[in-house]
Amino acid sequence: MRSCCRLRIGSIPVGLMLLVMALAAEIAGAQAPAETKTFENSQFRYQVALPAGCRHEEGPGTIDAVCSTDFDPERSAVASNVSALVLVVGAETVAGDAGKTVSELQQRYGEAGFREELAEAICGESDKARVKIDNLKEALEDARVVYTADVVCAEVKFLQIGERRASVRYVIASDMRYRLVARALAEDFEKQRETIDAFFASFRVLPAGK
Repeated sequence: MRSCCRLRIGSIPVGLMLLVMALAAEIAGAQAPAETKTFENSQFRYQVALPAGCRHEEGPGTIDAVCSTDFDPERSAVASNVSALVLVVGAETVAGDAGKTVSELQQRYGEAGFREELAEAICGESDKARVKIDNLKEALEDARVVYTADVVCAEVKFLQIGERRASVRYVIASDMRYRLVARALAEDFEKQRETIDAFFASFRVLPAGK
């Protein structure tokens, strides 16, 4: 008697169906880029697009977007800055750097200085040993020094804060300094990758006098 060694549903092999289902689940788990709203700061000369469904907190030279995982405005309104997806732009004027060359900016803001402040600035952590920094890079873009890094903030058990991941980008220009941060719980970070990448790509330094 001839036996069947491969179970089929209709005309589709079960193995192939399981593979398709797994791929569909992976695609569904990733978030598409959220609808955005453009913010422009003429004083600090920058423009950025942030998800429209987030809570937007503005300060002198800064704007934070605090986002629920589904970018629902009502849920974002009460989302915690600690556990939500947070997209940050901070800017400051550095009058003493006006007219400095790229090489002078590199000497003033070196990789060591950039690394030194990441634990406190990104994780709120004074113990640098609890903060992991990877892929630290320096580049030159349009006469500006750009530092980037990936940061992992350790779990804080007594505050019930899980491990968080962040991508950081510092843009050092003559007379201006910009800090861009995208941070989320470790388990949510990659799910929001497209939104995070779109945030960084949207940032623009505006010409003086705009």
